Amino acid sequence: MPIDPGIELLPDVPIAGPADDLLGHAPLAERLVELACASPAATPRVIGLVGTAGIGKTSVLHLAGLLLAERPEVATVAIDAGDHGTADATLAAMTATVHEVFKSGGVVEAADAARDALARYGEVVSTAVRLAGVKVDVAGAVQRSAASARAELVENAQQLGKRVVIVIDHLDRLVDRELAAAVGALRVFAQIPYLGFIVAYDRRALASRALDPAALARLIHVELAVPAVDRVLLARLVAGGLARAAERLGRTIDPILPLLDPDATTGLGLALCETPRDGKRLVNTLAAALPLLSDADLRRAALDAAVRLVAPILDGPRLAPVPLQQRAERAAELRARIAAHPLAAPLGAAIDALVAS
Repeated sequence: MPIDPGIELLPDVPIAGPADDLLGHAPLAERLVELACASPAATPRVIGLVGTAGIGKTSVLHLAGLLLAERPEVATVAIDAGDHGTADATLAAMTATVHEVFKSGGVVEAADAARDALARYGEVVSTAVRLAGVKVDVAGAVQRSAASARAELVENAQQLGKRVVIVIDHLDRLVDRELAAAVGALRVFAQIPYLGFIVAYDRRALASRALDPAALARLIHVELAVPAVDRVLLARLVAGGLARAAERLGRTIDPILPLLDPDATTGLGLALCETPRDGKRLVNTLAAALPLLSDADLRRAALDAAVRLVAPILDGPRLAPVPLQQRAERAAELRARIAAHPLAAPLGAAIDALVAS
C-alpha cells in the first residue's frame, strides 16, 4: 500500500529569476552589476562574490545575469568552473565563449583573428602560470610572449563597442594546483581593456586549498558578500515546507515548531541551519520520514535530523537516549567529536537534548 506517493521534495537548485527571489537577493545582484559595469568601460575590473556553500551565490549570479542582459552596452559570458574541473578547461571554455561574443556582435570580418588571438593568449597565459607559479610576475612574461595577441583582443573588443563581463561561478571547486593556475591566468586576462569579471567563491573552501592568499588578493579588486539569511525568514521557509508536507498527510508539525523559533533558546533546529540549502535538506529529510513517525516522535526526529545533516561525524546509534547516569559521559564524548565545528555551540546543546530525550 502506498504511504505518501505525492511527496514533494525541495530541489537544491538556484532561483530562475526575480519571481523566485524569496530571500531578497535582488539589491545585491544589482550592486554587483553596477560595480562590474562602472565607467570607464575600457577599464578592466574583477569583482568577487563571496559566501559559504549553499548561501545562494549562484542565485545571485543568475539575477545578475538577467540584469546584465538588459544592458545593451554589455555582452555577458557565463562559465561554471565546477563543470570543467581544470584551469585549462575553464580557460578554454571562457575563450571559446568570448570568441562567440565577438562573432555574434558583428565583428565578423575579424572572427577568425579573434579566435586565434584568444587561443594564443590563453595558451601562453596557461603555460606561463604553470611554469612560473603564482608567486612571480607572470604578466611580464605574457606581455613579452603574446603582445600581438593581446593587441588583437583589445582591437576586437573596441570593434565590438561593448564591455564584456565574464561571470565565473564555483572557482573554489578547482583543486590546489588547478586553482592556483586559474587564479594566476585570470589575473593576466583581467588586464585586458573592456573585460570585466564577476567571480564567485567560498572563502572557507579556498582556505583549505594550496592557494597563496596574496594571489587572490592580487586578482580581486573588490568583494561583495552574500549576507547571512534572515533567521525569521529562514524559519518561515522551513516551517512552511514542513507544514505543506504535513497538511498533505493530515498531520500536524506543532511539536517541531519550538525548534524553529528564531527568538527562543529552544530553537535548536533553526540554529543548525546556516543556509537556505540547510533548510531545504531538513525539510526534505523530515518530509520523507513524516509518514513513519508518530506525533510523539516528531520533535526528537527533527532535532536528530538537523544534527546528522550538519555534523555527519555524529551519525550513528551514539545519539540515542541513554540512562541518566550515562548522559554526561555520552554528551562529553559526542561534544569532543565536534569541538572544532563552526556550529559547536548549538550542536552541543542539541546533543544534550538528544541523549536526554
